[in-house]
Amino acid sequence: MTPLAAVNDESMHSVPHDRRRDDAPELESLRREIALRDDVLSVAAHELRNPLHALSLHLALARSTAQAGNATEAAERIRRAELTLKRYSERVTVLMELVATPAATYAMAQKRVDVPALVAALVDSLAEDARSRGITVRVACDEAAFGPMRAVDPVAFEQVVDNLLLNAFKHSGASEVTIGLSSDPHCWVLQVADNGHGIAAADQETIFDKFVVATHSARGAGTGLGLWIVSRLVRSMGGQISVESVPRQGCAFTVRIPERDDMSVARPPEGARSAADRRRFDK
Repeated sequence: MTPLAAVNDESMHSVPHDRRRDDAPELESLRREIALRDDVLSVAAHELRNPLHALSLHLALARSTAQAGNATEAAERIRRAELTLKRYSERVTVLMELVATPAATYAMAQKRVDVPALVAALVDSLAEDARSRGITVRVACDEAAFGPMRAVDPVAFEQVVDNLLLNAFKHSGASEVTIGLSSDPHCWVLQVADNGHGIAAADQETIFDKFVVATHSARGAGTGLGLWIVSRLVRSMGGQISVESVPRQGCAFTVRIPERDDMSVARPPEGARSAADRRRFDK
């Protein structure tokens, strides 16, 4: 090799190496941005599927009742469809911000919320979905012992309950789902239990990881996002989530959220509730 050729060969190898080293931070930043974009698209796709089924049920019932001449019932079905659309619009906004937040938690907008009333409204909004799948949903709550008012982000909490219910509807093979509310001196507890197929022990270890599906359990296909979203939101509330299950005997997801000393647990008199609260929770 001639001296000139040697110099040219050396320069051809050294310059790209230097450029690769200089470009490494930029490439890593691009990778993070692409990963974030993929996460946002995945979450958006996941969350769009949930309300579309509920909306289609409400609108189909509205059409059939209108054709039967029952204008009052048709108007009620349309009202519920509008409520479902509004609720999911709020949730998607929160989820997009959650995904875009690199930290492990997301700042919650806590309010004084009547938790049993919120849960009852959610169960009512999903009643047609449950009925179409042959599932009975019941709420177990001793309000005298529980004390209904809690400090919680209502949109985030709705998302947690909604995702846990839809997870049971779609993947458990259950005929009955029970939502339990209870409390102890240190925390209040939400539990969503079903009598379905259950979750294998090997799947329980990773069930809350992103894009992980229960491959060892007879729970059908999913995106692996619903329970990951739930776990992120629960952690952002300062809480914990766990799962207990025996295959073929159902499973129970338990959310524990710390009590706040500055939060009264007594429900305010009906006249003291704001108009916004009544619109949100009264059915």
